[in-house]
Amino acid sequence: MKRRRELHFAIIGIGAFGSALAKKLSEEGAYVIAIDNNMEHINQVKEYVSDAICFDATDPELLENHGITNVDVAIIAIGESFEPVALIAMHLRNSGVKEIYGRAGSYIQEQILKQIGITDVIHPERQVAERMGVSLVRRGMSDVFDLGEGLAMFEVEAPDSMVGYTLEELEIRKRYELNLITIKRPNETGSDIPSDKEYKPIGILTGKTEIKKGDRFILVGTKENCDKLLETN
Repeated sequence: MKRRRELHFAIIGIGAFGSALAKKLSEEGAYVIAIDNNMEHINQVKEYVSDAICFDATDPELLENHGITNVDVAIIAIGESFEPVALIAMHLRNSGVKEIYGRAGSYIQEQILKQIGITDVIHPERQVAERMGVSLVRRGMSDVFDLGEGLAMFEVEAPDSMVGYTLEELEIRKRYELNLITIKRPNETGSDIPSDKEYKPIGILTGKTEIKKGDRFILVGTKENCDKLLETN
């Protein structure tokens, strides 16, 4: 089977959000082109990404000259002003870029981007606030990612009552209607309270996998069913 060529990503707007996204994609092995009209922003990420270019991305000729119209995925992460987001989205859409994600700060901006026909709209601040709101109310959850249709992906602390039992004995899917994707386990660092960075997935789960103190579940399901699991304490 012929191997699919490497995906090329363009991140346009290297502020706090764009910079973090560019670095993360690069860490995951993607080919990332960082674009901004501020050279200071470019200098902050150029050592992490595959290419970093300083130019005005609202100019369609420059987008084409720098090969941005040939990327597989474009993320317009500009947050200071919406007009450039809409202009760039329109240029990329007309150039035939298959996947385009644009940042919006309001409902009206979101509707404009949808009318242009981009793949999806990004709301960094709203999404962070929603995830934080859920985790503050539902103690034991540290991360929530909405998948739509009432489903979400959760990272939760394994209830103490489950420690020492195997997944076969717990029957999480049957009892709670939740899919357990993997378990993150803290490294042996000697610290009583490991940080998020010290957790690592343990790999493929089997019925014989035993829950240990400090484990965190990565689950997919509804918030209500996740609440039921957390209440088993």
